[in-house]
Amino acid sequence: MKDLTTSVNRRSLLKATAASGLVLATPTIFSRGTWAQNFANAPTNKSSVTLGFNVPQTGAYANELRAYQLAVKHINGEGDGGMLNTMKPFALEGNGILGKKVDYVTGDT
Repeated sequence: MKDLTTSVNRRSLLKATAASGLVLATPTIFSRGTWAQNFANAPTNKSSVTLGFNVPQTGAYANELRAYQLAVKHINGEGDGGMLNTMKPFALEGNGILGKKVDYVTGDT
């Protein structure tokens, strides 16, 4: 019976590592363009930015959604803008994100 340490040398280990790396990378090579085409969250509406909030709708943490709604309201500059007058830095102008209006969608956890 051969000793295992004599049959495995550096060269054979490097070959095996390279071969297994190629096998593991093969699915990525053939499907590299599909991810960006099918699952990218590219904006379709150029005049607004949509944020998604996945928060509980009922229960002890249901008020989180109201906080997010208030934050979107202040970012857009709606209402009296009271929060914008007290927050620092004063770079918050109430004109959305990069000049685009902010919309939101919600989901229940």
